[in-house]
Order: sequence, then structure tokens, then C-alpha cells
Amino acid sequence: MTIKKIHLKDKKEKTPLRGHPWIFSGAIQDRDAGIDDGDIVSVCDSRGNRLGCGYFNSKTRIAVRMLCFGSQEFTPDYLRMLIRTAVGKRTGSPLLRNTDSYRIIFSEGDHIPGLIVDSYAGHLVMQCLTLGIDRLRETIVNILNDEIKPASIYERSDHEGRSLEGLDPVLAQRYGTTPHDLVMHEDDMKYYVNLLQGQKTGFYLDQRDNRALVRKAAEGRDVLNLFCYSGGFSVAAALGGARRILSVDSSGPALDLAKKNMDLNRVNTPTDFLQADIFQFLRDETITGDFIILDPPALAKTRASVHNACRGYKDLHLQVASKCPAGTVILTCSCSRFIDMRLFQMVIFGAFTDAGRKASIIGKYAQPCDHPTNIFCPETEYLKALLLHVE
Repeated sequence: MTIKKIHLKDKKEKTPLRGHPWIFSGAIQDRDAGIDDGDIVSVCDSRGNRLGCGYFNSKTRIAVRMLCFGSQEFTPDYLRMLIRTAVGKRTGSPLLRNTDSYRIIFSEGDHIPGLIVDSYAGHLVMQCLTLGIDRLRETIVNILNDEIKPASIYERSDHEGRSLEGLDPVLAQRYGTTPHDLVMHEDDMKYYVNLLQGQKTGFYLDQRDNRALVRKAAEGRDVLNLFCYSGGFSVAAALGGARRILSVDSSGPALDLAKKNMDLNRVNTPTDFLQADIFQFLRDETITGDFIILDPPALAKTRASVHNACRGYKDLHLQVASKCPAGTVILTCSCSRFIDMRLFQMVIFGAFTDAGRKASIIGKYAQPCDHPTNIFCPETEYLKALLLHVE
């Protein structure tokens, strides 16, 4: 079957030649007739030289997401190779020996744009984020079954970004039976995970390294865990020897799960749970905790929302900086790829300046090894965290 072609404008070939997988709509000069959204197309420069191939969608600003470059053809065998390579990087990594749950395919980070697959104790959760990947679903499921032989595969394609692709949410069992109450292990910590309804694919796997950091740093401290969700940081702090813990979240069900996770780990640390809006909580309450964890959901989900997100981040840090006692340690995180580390640090700098407080950055952290950053696509670096010491 002949693959139809898209031609780029003159001098717009530099991006794919450098291995970046995104072709924006404004870079396209013309395309063959009859190309449908979701089709795999050959991408050529203005002189007709082939640059690779990817899948096309006229509805999105990123019109083509590249699947391979140069003369390489995209075939089911090539897709199998990409999946096998991604799985091999995880199963062979000494950095993941102490957990049974990790991300095995991370979209552009593993050269399969639009596909997320997480493994929880042998049960897979997949997300098809784009139309091109949506059309490859059956092939992907078959390859995952062949290569991994999972206990089950559940599709959680409910990411809001699918609407930009012209897609409705999809929740479906693709293989086996996925349990409602699965227990995952991370070091000697245990967590209940709801794969069918929980945040993301069920748990914040990308905060694994920061949970280990919290466990090391929490000894003897009063911990305030804001946006605690299911209590991952709270469990880590308790097992690290925290003096007491207050976990705050706006969601009642999340707090119920956090309580279950503390019980599951037989935590003896004095622990309280509070349902509250975090922004209002910080305005109304006195802060006595000397180890504060700030891990809000992505405040900037689009580039257009960066300004308002920065106002939100500054508000959070201004309240904390104004009220926390001297000697407080703060772990603060942002999971928005539209706010890079430099901007995140500038926002925090502004908050501490306005509060009249001094602080030092004593650690900088990013996403873990199972969420790799594609060296040719820096946009895949999204998670950033700072460890601060307040004077």
C-alpha cells in the first residue's frame, strides 16, 4: 500500500532532521488528496526528500507526530520493536528493582507519541491520547500481550486532551480482569490503587523518587502534606520517622484512600486528615509544620493558562513562606510541562521576596527513569521539584 505524502515548507525540515517528533500545522506546504485524520503519512521536505513518517490530524496544532525517521518504514514489526525496547529498559533497570509498578511506555519519551502504558503488579493500564494511536489500539494490545503476558490490560483513555483530537473518552477492559483494589509495592511501602477510577492511571508513579526523598528527610519533623491525594508522601514520611502528619486534600474519597494506605502500612505516627480547599486552608490556618509538601495538580494544562497558573503557584508559596516557622523544609512540585524549572523557580523567588523571607534551594529533582525525557524533544520533561530550606 502506498503511503500518501505531506510536504513541508522550505527550511521547515530542520525539526524532523534533528529528531524532534512534532510537525506543526504551519510548517506544512501541501499534502496529497485523500489523507484522512489518523492516517500514517510520509513526511517530505520541500524538494520531495523523505524525512520519515508519522500520523496526521488536521484538527490539532501538532499536525503530524513522527513515528520513525529517514527511510525507516512504520510497520507492525517496527512498532513491536519500539515496545520491546521500552519494556526492556524498565525490566532491566536496577533503579526499578524495589518496585512492582512503573511506566513501561512514555509517549515521545519512548518514541511512540500518544501512547502511555503503566504496569501495576503485572496489570497494565494504557492510555491512547491521540487519534493516530487510537487507530493502532488493537495492534498495540496484541503486542503487549505477546511481549509482556500481563495479568490484564485496562484502557483508561479519559485524558481531557483527547477532545482536541476529536475523540471521546474510552474506558474499556481490553484483556483479562483488572481488580478494583490492587495493592502495589514500592520499597517496603504498600499502596492501594484504583486502576479503574483513580487519578492518572491510578497512582502518581512519577513521584517515586520524591517519596524516597521525603522518607529520608522527614525524621523528627511535623509534616504538612498538601494536595495529599491517596497519601503517598504521608506514608513515606511516617515510615521515615516523622513526628506527626497532617494530610490535606479537597477530595473526601482521596482522603479515605489515604487513611487506608496509612492503615495498610501499619503506621503509628500521629496522623490527622483534613478535607479543605488548599488555597483557603493556607489563608485561614496557622502553619506549625516544619516539613511542607506542595504537590498540586497541573495548574497549567495549556500554554494559554501559564499566566494564571503562575499566579496560583505564587499564591501557594506566598502563603507558605509568610507563615511557616524558621527551619522549615519545603518540597514543592509542578507537573506542568508548560512551566519549566527556570520559570517555576522565578515564581517561587517572587513569592519569598514578597513574604520577606530567605530560603535556600538544597535540591532539584525531575521525573524518574521510567518517565524518560526524549533528548530530541525537551517538552517530554515535565515534572520538576525543589527542596527548600527556609530561614
